[in-house]
Amino acid sequence: MSAIIIDEYKDLLRQKNEIEQTLTSLPEGYISTKTIKEKQYCYLQNRVNGKLVSKYLKENEVDIIKEQVELCKKYKAELPKIEVRLKELEQAAKLIDKSIARHLTVLKLSCGMDSLSSLQKERSTSFANALNAIEGVYASKTTQQNIDKWKTGDESFISIFQSTLNMYGFAAEV
Repeated sequence: MSAIIIDEYKDLLRQKNEIEQTLTSLPEGYISTKTIKEKQYCYLQNRVNGKLVSKYLKENEVDIIKEQVELCKKYKAELPKIEVRLKELEQAAKLIDKSIARHLTVLKLSCGMDSLSSLQKERSTSFANALNAIEGVYASKTTQQNIDKWKTGDESFISIFQSTLNMYGFAAEV
């Protein structure tokens, strides 16, 4: 039972992350057609800060933008359903076994880290190192080596997160 919950939760987190990443590159709004001097022109329209903004679309862009707008709408409709299901699984895990609930928390905390760009990974580790220096608590050599592997994509964040938790006596199987 726990494996089923964990697998579904992982899959939903992956879907949610992929959708959120894809949404950043998709256009929002709708396509309107205007006739000027008996010729039709298409525009991508949406609201930005309460103002209607129109962007002219070249003929060869219209079909692609239409598909992207539809995909954006589809993904925006899917996200709330995924979030509801994630919460349902979290509630079920709390009722079934607290260790499953902790496991889901670890997954939730680490989701999305592997999809960061190289620059974002570098900035994240730089920020973490600065905070650690302020606190006077530095990463062990092993942890630093694992973080370097994560930055290059040779290791998943969850595995590093898990091994670090285990090193300090916080067991949460992943």
